[in-house]
Amino acid sequence: METILYKTRELMTESDVALYEKTIAEICSYNNPKYIVNICIGFYDDTEDEEIMFGLVHAIESIGGDNLYWTFVGIEHMKEARNWSKIILYRILNDEEEIKKVPSVMDDLPPQNRRYIIRLLEEIKNEDYDMFSRSVDCILGRMKNE
Repeated sequence: METILYKTRELMTESDVALYEKTIAEICSYNNPKYIVNICIGFYDDTEDEEIMFGLVHAIESIGGDNLYWTFVGIEHMKEARNWSKIILYRILNDEEEIKKVPSVMDDLPPQNRRYIIRLLEEIKNEDYDMFSRSVDCILGRMKNE
């Protein structure tokens, strides 16, 4: 499934879009948070169809269970979708209940994932200090040191 998402993520043709959407629907049908990593592989900043990418954001949010942990693991795989990584993080940073969960989730991440998410959070804070500094500082201040 992740191979299909990766190969069609530019969404250049109607057949790419159809196959991409079918694959996302199949992944979401499992309702397993671990599959969020597969969904994250499908993000691409230079896509031809941003609406479908926003659909992926909603798909991640709709999957129940431990979705925050798997979202953070998946974001580390989104090197060619850095803007979409930040969009996902913006949505988390705008949700007080999610912010409360983030420090303990970050503490459970593998070090590489943790460092990558911290860098993104710091970038977000620096890009829009007034909007996100309080949330990012709250998260980073409540995390255990490495």
